[in-house]
Amino acid sequence: MSINVISADFNRREFLEKYWQKEPVLIRQLIPQLVDPLSPEELAGCACEELVESRVITEFDPDDYTLKNGPFEEEDFTSLPESHWTLLVQAMDQWFDEVADLRKQFDFVPSWRVDDVMISFACKDGGVGPHFDNYDVFLLQGQGQRKWRLGQRCDDLTPLRKGAQLRLLESFETCEEFILNPGDALYVPPRVAHWGVSLDDSLCYSIGFRAPSHSEMIEGFSDFLIRSSASSHRFEDPSIDLPVDPALIQQSSLVDSFNMLRANLDNEPLFQQWFGCHVTQPKYPELIVQIDRGSAKRVGKELKLADLVRHNPSSRFAYMINSDIAATLGDGGEAQSAAAANACPVTLFVDGNAAEFDACDAQSIRRLCDPRPIEKRELKSMLSIESINELLEQLVVQGSLVIE
Repeated sequence: MSINVISADFNRREFLEKYWQKEPVLIRQLIPQLVDPLSPEELAGCACEELVESRVITEFDPDDYTLKNGPFEEEDFTSLPESHWTLLVQAMDQWFDEVADLRKQFDFVPSWRVDDVMISFACKDGGVGPHFDNYDVFLLQGQGQRKWRLGQRCDDLTPLRKGAQLRLLESFETCEEFILNPGDALYVPPRVAHWGVSLDDSLCYSIGFRAPSHSEMIEGFSDFLIRSSASSHRFEDPSIDLPVDPALIQQSSLVDSFNMLRANLDNEPLFQQWFGCHVTQPKYPELIVQIDRGSAKRVGKELKLADLVRHNPSSRFAYMINSDIAATLGDGGEAQSAAAANACPVTLFVDGNAAEFDACDAQSIRRLCDPRPIEKRELKSMLSIESINELLEQLVVQGSLVIE
C-alpha cells in the first residue's frame, strides 16, 4: 500500500471541470506528509546508469544556461558548483515501485495519458530557466522549497532565446508567484510559461502527460494507412474526356483524387485501432525484452504456480470497448447486452499492439489493464478462461507481464 496518498480533501471532479487544460492552480498539501521515494544521492546514482535518461542544467548567469546529457560519472557531480544547477532524471516510475505508486495517485486522468515521472534535484538557486511545455504537468514538491512563477500563454510564435541549448523564453511576464513546500503541487496546463528556482536543496516530481501533436497524429495515421493499403489501389479515371489541352489537370481529376483520399482517411475503425496502438507505445521499448525460446515453453506451467503477475514497469496497457456495447451495458438490458457481446468486441492494446476479444472477456481485459498485481486466486480464475490463458502466456513471453 502506498504511503504517499492524495489528500481526501482534493476534489478530483472539480479539478477536471475547472482547471484541467484550462487554468494553472496551486494545490496545497495535495499529498500530505509526502515521503521522498529516492534521496538526492540515489537519484544521482541513477543518472550514472547507461539505460537512464538524465540531464544536468547549469546556470552561469541569467543568459547562460548549459546542458549536459548523461550517463554521468561520479566526478561529474563533484566538479559542479555549489549552486545554480539542476539534475533531471526521466521515467523514474519505470525503475522504482515507490515512484510508480506516486504516479498512480493521478489516476483521475486516464492512465494512457501519463508519460512518465521525472525527478529533478536542484541545489540553491538551481532551475532550468523560463520555458513552456506543450503538455500538462503536475509539479509535486518533495524535500526543500522551490519558488515557481507563472507567466504568459505561449504558442509556436512566442520568441525564444537565440543560440541557447534549451528552449528558453526570450521574455517572461510574471503573473503569479508561489513557494511550494513538501506535499504541495502546482498544475500547469499546456503552453503556460513557468519558471522554477530552488530555495535550497530540493526535489521535485514532474508528472507529465502525453499530448501528440496534430502533425504527429497525421503522420502516424497516414503511415498506418499506407501499411494497410494494397499496392493495387491506384488512381483511376475510367470516364476521361478528350482533353482540351494535354497539359491541363482537369478539375474532375482533382475531385476524384481528393474524394479517394478522403474516403481512406475517413475510416473511424482503423483510426481507433491506430490510436490505441499509438498511445500505448512504450517510452523505452528496449526495456521490454522477449524471453528466450526455452523459457517460453515453460510459461504455462509457471503461470499456474505463480504467486502473482504484474506489469513490466515500462509497458503500457489500455483497452477500448465499442460504443454500442458501452451504451447497451449502461441500459442494464441483459438480452441486448448478450446480443451486443457477440457482435462488438473489446480491443486490448499493449505496447503498441492490438488484439480483439469477445465482449464476454471485457471484465478480464479491464482487470489486466489495472496496474495492480494479479494475485494467485484471481490469476487462477483468469487462467480458466481459454482466451485469457493464451493472452497471459503471450504477454509474459513478449515481456509485457512479469511472473513472480
